[in-house]
Amino acid sequence: MSIQNDYVIRKAVDSDLDEIKKIADSHKKELGFIRRPALARSIAQEELIVAANGVGIMGFIQYHHRRDEQTTLHNIVVVQSFRKIGVGQKLIQRLEAEAIAMDQNTILLKCPEDLDANEFYKSIGYSETNKETGKARSLIIWTKVLKS
Repeated sequence: MSIQNDYVIRKAVDSDLDEIKKIADSHKKELGFIRRPALARSIAQEELIVAANGVGIMGFIQYHHRRDEQTTLHNIVVVQSFRKIGVGQKLIQRLEAEAIAMDQNTILLKCPEDLDANEFYKSIGYSETNKETGKARSLIIWTKVLKS
């Protein structure tokens, strides 16, 4: 198996922080600026999952399980060289499984209207539920109902 396809999906740990921050900074156009303390807090709260291979972090997903049975997906990014091999989908599947195990009803996320990621969300079963004006660009609100 190639190193590109040989990876694990796991909770982020403190030693991942530098690499996660570097990936976030290299994707500012898509994610905006993500502060290092926010990433560290997500790691401490076990609300950051990474895809990692023998070389390093391939991508990550940052989220928050709210008390109202909704999980908010804040950020997801896969390094360009690891796209189109299922890494993003595996990160989402791990989040969905965790949310279901925590008795969450829905996952909600907002994605800038101009990003290709919107097609990804549609392709994995998320529904466009609304649009809103963001600070710099319009956002599409996506949701997925986990249980009826």
